[in-house]
Amino acid sequence: MTTITTNNPFTSPFLNQLILTPSLLPFSNEELLDLDRDLNQYEQLFLDPDIEKNLLSKNELLASFAISKAENSTLTLQEAQDVYDFLLKNEDYSFISGKLKKGKKLLQKDYEKLEFFNIAKTFREYQEIQIDEVTPDFILQLHQKLTQGLDVFQTHLPHFDVYKSGKWRDNDNIRVGEYKPAPYHEIETGVQELVIWIQNNRAITSIGIFHTALYALHPFTNGNKRVSRILEHIFLRSLGVNKKNLYSTSYYYHKEKARYYKYLLFSLERKNLNHFVGFFQEAFALSILSVVKTSLEVKRKAFLDSQNTDEQITRICKPLIKKHEVQFKNLFKNVNGKMARQTFVTYLQQATDQKIVNRREVGKTTFYSLNISPQEEGTFNTMLDFIKTKLTFIPDEIKLA
Repeated sequence: MTTITTNNPFTSPFLNQLILTPSLLPFSNEELLDLDRDLNQYEQLFLDPDIEKNLLSKNELLASFAISKAENSTLTLQEAQDVYDFLLKNEDYSFISGKLKKGKKLLQKDYEKLEFFNIAKTFREYQEIQIDEVTPDFILQLHQKLTQGLDVFQTHLPHFDVYKSGKWRDNDNIRVGEYKPAPYHEIETGVQELVIWIQNNRAITSIGIFHTALYALHPFTNGNKRVSRILEHIFLRSLGVNKKNLYSTSYYYHKEKARYYKYLLFSLERKNLNHFVGFFQEAFALSILSVVKTSLEVKRKAFLDSQNTDEQITRICKPLIKKHEVQFKNLFKNVNGKMARQTFVTYLQQATDQKIVNRREVGKTTFYSLNISPQEEGTFNTMLDFIKTKLTFIPDEIKLA
């Protein structure tokens, strides 16, 4: 019978209840580091400078947007972009105070815009913080910056949860589902232990453990997910991982929000760190793979745009940008109701004749793909094949790219 070693990473009364079984996690620390090294090598050798520049500009926006969406914000990406453009001008977000001076009522959308502004501003400000600079007081300051000005909405919005910006939770009324967080009088001791622990255990997986344990403490009345995610990003960068800020675990959390909450709650209720730490490792690995996927899609789009062909052919071939190969019936679904089947077949045959697409038959099933094989495909498939040996779940939008 195989012996499974379970340990308790922490010693303070509440945190000591949390268990970890490293052998049951999907990846080792070295395997995660290897994935980041592979991405660095790929970026150095093959990543187009224009694509890299686009990834860099988008990632900060998308990471901040994803963190705001963790709070069930209705903010659209375009609205977030508008607020972000305002931030890039180094201006304060004075719109809220302007409305108050005019005696106007503040709306939910006003709250969401200020919430996003705080996140994006803090995200930019704390990019280069090192692990040794993180203290309990720093975490309080981080919460204060992320939630600055939000409590003004208490008198404007129904069912508003106050933040008590920059202050530890001072009561035991908080529940996360059926989960009861640490007693409030143990918060400062618990946070202090976590800070010392992460400084003495500098590894990628340790960051997932820290994230889970900090949220288990629930040190703030509101805003704990924001603080945990910003700290996660700070710690990864401090380890020298994601040096160019090309990817974000927070955006993966947003894309897989239901599973994010599921595994976080599993870890809390079962006092088992493995559930969320394993999901954190999944997010880390697939976020790296998504960088190569994005580069691959850009190359495919450039190839399709460069073809001197009928715009209808370009239209029906667009699904092949995001997916390496698409079955005929699924390709037709994208234009179903907008184009007759025979017309679609005619255009697809023209695309094949013009060598824009390749056709592959397996029995009675026909598949189509763009007639391009960029370097990204080999890199992507090698990384994907390895990750498949580690994870039981990979989103279709990644797996089929």
